[in-house]
Amino acid sequence: MKATRKPFYVLSGDAPAKQKILIAALKLFVRDGLCETSVRDIAKVSGFSNPALFKHFAGKDALAEYLFERCYLELFHLVSRAARSEGNFAAKQHAVFAAYMAALEQDQDAVLFVQDNLRHFWRRMTLEVRKHSILGEVKMLLESGQREGVVTKTIDIGLLTAAWVGTLQQFARVRYFGDFAESKSGQPARGVLEALEMLLMRMAAA
Repeated sequence: MKATRKPFYVLSGDAPAKQKILIAALKLFVRDGLCETSVRDIAKVSGFSNPALFKHFAGKDALAEYLFERCYLELFHLVSRAARSEGNFAAKQHAVFAAYMAALEQDQDAVLFVQDNLRHFWRRMTLEVRKHSILGEVKMLLESGQREGVVTKTIDIGLLTAAWVGTLQQFARVRYFGDFAESKSGQPARGVLEALEMLLMRMAAA
């Protein structure tokens, strides 16, 4: 039997109860929302009691904040490694796109949780965490493309960055609701992915 892969936000050293609570909470937060999800809901889905949750976290907000930080930093590092990889702008842009798609395939809920709760949690993060800006990495990537002469300078770089990232984020939301046919690998049909990457390229093109 194939071993079940643990989500990246679950540490191997975490107690079994904590692991199940984290997995159940993230699923509920994405499906039902932070406000609509209660400690009782998390306990019921995880199979553990309310006291088990409070043993590991001060409450639902602390649990949600912990999940946000773990998921955000993982997504940041995926994007950052791709944006700072070898090659020209086109190669790096493809690497970022591929990394984001891989993150969606690995754990769609984690990506959506970060995207939809950034405004809620960002100011709660420590200064050390806030040094890791996904938007900053994408902006740096687009600026490198401008220096190569392949990215437009007629659009404000901040607006272009927001549009580029926002396109990927909206794709993730629509994918969550099953609006794109999935292949056997769990990814949308190759034609959809190719068209999405082409859209990002055209959006930035000089």
